[in-house]
Amino acid sequence: MLRYRVRTVLAVTLATMIVTGIAVMLIPKSYTSSAELFIEFRVNDPISGRQFPAILDETYLQTQVDIIHSNEVLDRVIDTLRLSEAPGAEKNRQLLRERLLKNLDIQLRRTSRIVEIQYSDRSAEAARAFLDTLIKAYSDINAEISVAPARARTEQYNAQLQLLRNEIDGIQQKLTEYQQKAQIVDTDERLDNRSRQLGEISSRQLTLRSQRQEYEARMRALDAMMRSGNDVPDVPEIAQLPRVAELKLRLSDLERRISDLSTTYGKMHPRLQALQDERIVLVERLRREAKAALEGMRLEGNRLADQERALGRNFDEQQRSLLESKRHRDVISSYQRQLESTQRVYNTAVAKYDEILMSGTVNATNLSVLRKPEAPLRHSKPQITKSLIMSVLVGLALGLGLSFVLEVTVRRLRCREDMERGLGLRIFGQIGQSTV
Repeated sequence: MLRYRVRTVLAVTLATMIVTGIAVMLIPKSYTSSAELFIEFRVNDPISGRQFPAILDETYLQTQVDIIHSNEVLDRVIDTLRLSEAPGAEKNRQLLRERLLKNLDIQLRRTSRIVEIQYSDRSAEAARAFLDTLIKAYSDINAEISVAPARARTEQYNAQLQLLRNEIDGIQQKLTEYQQKAQIVDTDERLDNRSRQLGEISSRQLTLRSQRQEYEARMRALDAMMRSGNDVPDVPEIAQLPRVAELKLRLSDLERRISDLSTTYGKMHPRLQALQDERIVLVERLRREAKAALEGMRLEGNRLADQERALGRNFDEQQRSLLESKRHRDVISSYQRQLESTQRVYNTAVAKYDEILMSGTVNATNLSVLRKPEAPLRHSKPQITKSLIMSVLVGLALGLGLSFVLEVTVRRLRCREDMERGLGLRIFGQIGQSTV
């Protein structure tokens, strides 16, 4: 059957090729610019130090593709190239984005971190410029996303550091005001002075107590001797005194002289009477000196008691001062501990802040451009050779289909079976290739 419709098939195929050629000539040419990017997947977070499993590599690359398709990237490209101001461009930004995405193609390679980006446009230079601007916008946004946590953490640390600085200043101010109010510069030195003074007073108290006890023992012995009948000048404690001893020596000498004269003169002798009068005066003087010495000894006891009471008051005062100094020291030590603790926290935060500040300022991008976009020398669409080949195949298919339809709808006598079945005629014979 096909051999009878060869002309039809060829005619349809030729017509299809002609129509395809005309269509190819009428279709505007499209140029495709391409670039290759290497996107590194970081398995660690430099800010928090967290480790991410490598299995997230594929999802990470897909996320990067979504970022490239995002409105933010497209808007930056539109604003940079002023695509919305171009003649014939859509004024609606969403429609403009959809048109750009329709011409944009991103291909991920299996088991590879290389991403190929293609963009088609009627102008080769426009395709290259768009792709170059797109890569730059994506790189900028990717860098902003990578440093955004560090910058946010930096702002948090700035606020925290300011609070710590205010707390340090507040504690330091309280400490200074307390020291000025208590008039304390060096608590340890003042406490040492108080302790030393208290020790000296305590030592003097012990000495005075010992002296008082010794005095009381002497006075008890003296009173016992006086109660036993001894005269005051005869008490050894008083008799040993220089003035009393001198008077007793003079009295003894005077009595010896009276004794010597008594053997020679009578009692009424003027010379003996004069010695007797002198003896009376000397005895009276001796008694006065002995009593004065006794009173002096009793006054010594009062003096020791007064000194002991004064030292006791001084001891109590110094003890109160020492306790007050210890209380001041405890309060100042508490402020100092708070200040040191807050200072340590502040220093640790400053050290961590430096790391975060470095992470937020150093733009360590994970994007590398392996092949920069270039203006294509040849158009990518329409593809003449491919279109003609496809037109031949389509033409053959249409020709075969048309031939089949014609054979079905417009029947012709092609063989013996067509005559027998189509016309209902009996065939009596056959001559050559023709059927009779």
